[in-house]
Amino acid sequence: MVQLRLNSPCKREFERDVYRPGVISLTRLTWGSLGGGVALAAIALVSTGSGVAVLYPPLAATCFINAACVYLRVARPRPVIAGHLVSSLAGLLAMSANGALHGVLPHWAAQAGALGLAVALAALFMQLADADHPPAAATAAIPVLLPLPMPPLLLPLHMAWGAVVAVLAAMAWNGVWFAYPAPEGENCPKCLGLHQDRVEGGAFLACVLGAALMALRPLGNAVYEAGLGVLGLGGLLLVLHPVLTALSNARAGARTSGQTSAEQR
Repeated sequence: MVQLRLNSPCKREFERDVYRPGVISLTRLTWGSLGGGVALAAIALVSTGSGVAVLYPPLAATCFINAACVYLRVARPRPVIAGHLVSSLAGLLAMSANGALHGVLPHWAAQAGALGLAVALAALFMQLADADHPPAAATAAIPVLLPLPMPPLLLPLHMAWGAVVAVLAAMAWNGVWFAYPAPEGENCPKCLGLHQDRVEGGAFLACVLGAALMALRPLGNAVYEAGLGVLGLGGLLLVLHPVLTALSNARAGARTSGQTSAEQR
């Protein structure tokens, strides 16, 4: 059942059980709506000033989720950044397939097939990276439909850049009332003052540094290119985070098992 709350903004109105879909609250209507708009405006201003082009429609959906649905897992920084990164790769693969399909199918059939492939690959890649972020599916579809505002091979890093700016805007906006990213559970680790583990925190820091360098593009291409490299490394670590975490847990489990066996002897 949908709840209706008309209380003015206060700490209580931003708690997990209230500030969520299914609750129509005055606080979420105002703060969540304004937050999404402010975040996209910030992305547009920084993008225009730096010359780092992005695709706005998928990032608009990201800004809404980051401002109004912050307690959902899809709003956490890693799914946001990694989701747009891997979905951009899916879009480039589908764009290449689109050209091949046009050689054997009518235009409408080739485009329909390429669109389906784009979203299917995006869904596959996001799930493999444990980085589900629904708006990123649009990132995959756009290259099939429209000309890109950047060289195609730069799309993944430019969209990761836009995602980083969206996350930073959400941190600044939401931080007035509550912690973003929100903790996933009672024992959620904390790194760099954020609710994330050390690998995730280090990768996110690299992404922020890379994004900052890319934003300095007007100072010279060398700084921008260095930013591409740093952001690419941080993004790769975010994509590989589930694998790295699984390996770390396996090593920790092996050590614990070895210590237990030694004590029993």
